[in-house]
Amino acid sequence: MDNQVFKIGVTGSAGSGKSLARKGFEKLGLKTLDCDQIARQVVEPETKAYKKVVALFGTDVVAGDLSLDRARLRNIMVNRPGMRKQLESIVHPAIVLEMAVQMEAMARSGQRVCVVEVPLLFELGMEDFFDLTLVVAADDDQLVKRISARDDVDPDNAKKMLALQMDQEEKMKRADHVIFNHGDKEAVFRAVAVLYEKEVKERLTKNS
Repeated sequence: MDNQVFKIGVTGSAGSGKSLARKGFEKLGLKTLDCDQIARQVVEPETKAYKKVVALFGTDVVAGDLSLDRARLRNIMVNRPGMRKQLESIVHPAIVLEMAVQMEAMARSGQRVCVVEVPLLFELGMEDFFDLTLVVAADDDQLVKRISARDDVDPDNAKKMLALQMDQEEKMKRADHVIFNHGDKEAVFRAVAVLYEKEVKERLTKNS
């Protein structure tokens, strides 16, 4: 990939507001990728990963439109750790490969900055893949409330989902930068704009 492409990885715990930060970069005119969207692409019906998942879990995880039933899979991930690891061993490599392909395409199109939302950035050991890593953080009770509302699950299940991920404090220690999301969307957008102005544009200017 072209070395002139500045790669920003955006991550954070479930419910933190990663997508909000990514949209903040989009508001600045930057192109972004979302690994959740890529995750859906790599398991579309008849793809290799789709066939492997169905072979592993059976047709119970197939919805009426033949897509994978994400709610059922999420329930498996929360309650059956062994099966979760098998699912991740199928899906994660496919996601990383497709992400790299799409980033390379962005580089060839002349983009100088690529922003990627990667929920499991540190869990997958991908920090060295990016020039800058950003963690979006929030209070624990806010995380639980947001997950409960987003996924229509009770607080206990929301806490189980969080427990599957690396501790938020550890992510913050590993990240180059942290933005707190206390529920004010515009404040997050402003923080993203400041980060881009002070860190990214300055580095791009030096490398030009």
